[in-house]
Amino acid sequence: MLIRLLLATGTIFFSLILGAILLAFVGYNNPELLSDMLGWARQLKMFITSRGLAPHYNIWLELLLEERQLLFMAFVIAARVAIALTMGLGAYIYSVLSR
Repeated sequence: MLIRLLLATGTIFFSLILGAILLAFVGYNNPELLSDMLGWARQLKMFITSRGLAPHYNIWLELLLEERQLLFMAFVIAARVAIALTMGLGAYIYSVLSR
């Protein structure tokens, strides 16, 4: 049980670091793409905040959602998917080889 908890926590921590590295890598190697991605995040924020919520809820969305945060979340999610696929492939290979 402790090992599962440590693996889950480690995966979350590693995905945050890997997401930040990926964000910096894209920004350094392709700044135009990063600028386009920020534009997409800006459009996503506008889409979320223009859904007609009551103003006392919508103001919190406008305050708490930032384009940079949405973009970083996208990179972290991509990193988590990559980590999950890698770990799943590793577990599959391990199970095949250990038969």
